[in-house]
Amino acid sequence: MRESLAIVLLAAMAGCIYYRASNHSPIMAATSATEFAQVALVERNADKAFNMLHPDAQAYSTRQKFAEVLTAMNSPTAPLYVNATDFEPLQGEEGMNIYLTGETDTQTFYYRIPMKGTTEKGYKPIGLFRNPGPYPKSSLRHPF
Repeated sequence: MRESLAIVLLAAMAGCIYYRASNHSPIMAATSATEFAQVALVERNADKAFNMLHPDAQAYSTRQKFAEVLTAMNSPTAPLYVNATDFEPLQGEEGMNIYLTGETDTQTFYYRIPMKGTTEKGYKPIGLFRNPGPYPKSSLRHPF
């Protein structure tokens, strides 16, 4: 009886994990994150980038404050291009972190963009972070 109960519980857990995993598309989230990073960081179009944010992020910050943060983040140099490198599901939330690198001829920049959404709803950025070096690896983080 105990063994049967354990098997049923394991099967139920596997079903839940499969459902949550199949409800997300890392490629879709990375595409949206890369488009956002291109506008915000490479093109330096803060107004257009603000419009691309998830409504929760727009409610948290003003357009002017967002522009100031982007300007500070891109000073003194900004990347010439960006590329998504890794993704990390956000446990218990609808979304994932997308990790990107940006480069100039002589520098590499490291970014993390938390994306909110699902495959059905689409993905929108809820933040943008820049790190002086590569972000630490985690067991949930996977390369593209």
